[in-house]
Amino acid sequence: MALFDMYNGVMVTEIKRAIYACDIGSTRYQKKRRGPNFGWARLNPNEGTKSIRGSSDIQQLVEQLQRDIEAGYSVSLGFESPLFIPIPDNPEELSKGREGDGDRSWAAPPGAGVTTLGIHQSAWVLKRLHESSSGKCEFTLDWKRWPPTSHQHILFCWEAFVSGKDAHSADDMRDAATAVVFFFDNERNLQLVNAVTAEKPISLIGAVALWSGWTSDLMYLHNRTTLVLKPSSVFEGKMQGV
Repeated sequence: MALFDMYNGVMVTEIKRAIYACDIGSTRYQKKRRGPNFGWARLNPNEGTKSIRGSSDIQQLVEQLQRDIEAGYSVSLGFESPLFIPIPDNPEELSKGREGDGDRSWAAPPGAGVTTLGIHQSAWVLKRLHESSSGKCEFTLDWKRWPPTSHQHILFCWEAFVSGKDAHSADDMRDAATAVVFFFDNERNLQLVNAVTAEKPISLIGAVALWSGWTSDLMYLHNRTTLVLKPSSVFEGKMQGV
């Protein structure tokens, strides 16, 4: 499909792409849940919401990502955990939530817990992807590069923020599906739906990208444009296992 690149003023051709999100949580077996407290989902934009697949297995997530990148897909990968936190000048502003966090502050005990777990799990995922896929696509946090063009095979990371009674569910894979559907519905106007900002942030996903080998550019630690998407309603459609 051809489209107009508003940033470069030229017509470009879209390439194959896949949208992923993962609901951060323990990947260990949970007796009460009869499985991990983790879930991920994948959507193919060419097929729409009928294409959603996923599982609670983080290893299967990496394997599917590897297959897509090997097949020439650009990948959008959302993590449902804070990917940046503010470092304000005023000490009285420390330990406060980001603009847009609402009553789900990253600094509250549950938020701090999922922030740490998000670093842990995103580092594991990106390290394994780098080992298998380095040179086949370029890591980016720049939402202006999505949807990608024929000259840009990218791994684009962003933050999913699935919360509230209207969007959050008891099913981790469904929460991931809610995030990918919201991204899909807004992938051509991402700059208009960014929901969270922070003063002088330190980029946690930038640190993960450095650690995992995707970049050596220290400016990623100061990235100010990490996309945060807040779905307003839960996805209630059908999903398939991997």
